[in-house]
Amino acid sequence: MDPVIIGIAVINGIMLGGLYGAVALGLSLIFGVMRVINFAHGSFLMTGMFIPYWLWALLGINPYVSVLVTAPALFALGYLVQSTIISPLFKRERAMVLEPLSVLLLTAGLFIIMDNTALLLFGPDYRAVRMDFSMKAVRFGLLTINYSRFLAFLVSIGITVALSYFLARSDLGRSIRATALNRDAAALCGINVPRVYNITFGIGCSVLGIIGCFMVPFYYVSPSVGVAFGIRSFIIVVLGGIGSIPGSILGGLILGVVESVGGQFVTATSASIFSFVIFILVLFFKPTGLMGQRV
Repeated sequence: MDPVIIGIAVINGIMLGGLYGAVALGLSLIFGVMRVINFAHGSFLMTGMFIPYWLWALLGINPYVSVLVTAPALFALGYLVQSTIISPLFKRERAMVLEPLSVLLLTAGLFIIMDNTALLLFGPDYRAVRMDFSMKAVRFGLLTINYSRFLAFLVSIGITVALSYFLARSDLGRSIRATALNRDAAALCGINVPRVYNITFGIGCSVLGIIGCFMVPFYYVSPSVGVAFGIRSFIIVVLGGIGSIPGSILGGLILGVVESVGGQFVTATSASIFSFVIFILVLFFKPTGLMGQRV
């Protein structure tokens, strides 16, 4: 195998892995704080991609500018879903289990509703945003990197750094981390746990809104686009460690490089098997993930 081809595959894998990691950030944050698996995670990403697409198609707004609308809209949607639909289940089952099992079924049902509603409204067609910028590339010797993919990668890293700083230095971030460690103790210290849950779910969704705006210039938009990313997000969260923000990016990079390099030797569909093999091995030998902590 030509080393140049392998080098290109590794670079593309890093770009793709940064995107995977950013998509998984919200899932890792929500699970780390609320101990709830959000099966509708991919559906929120799909929503976060349709908003900038329609703003571009109907109003001609640049997808990068539409992040000013999409991110707050996804935050509001996540906050609303958590406060009106999920929160009552927490209140009903808090005396029974630590992680309400009914929430898993609820988010699975929400995934079906959101995806099929989009299918009903927009049809099964694949749509794409056509921009001159998305077709340009920068060359580094023999390596060529697409501008829009590289920008999405930089944004992914920026979101990770900003979210880590927010959780470590802000009062709200400390409240979120305290709730993640022990919600009962956090409540005794005066922290409004339901409000923290609402905000956490909103932040997790707003991250998808941001990354969705930077994905649409080079990735198709359809009602089923969130399914593949949702599955990969679960794998990444396990690889990097549940609740670990840097671990999400690390897990995404591993997954992206494995799929990209593996695709040079086998078909793209077969290459995805390698990701599941790594997923199973991590579950066997390090269930807490590469950067996760035992809870």
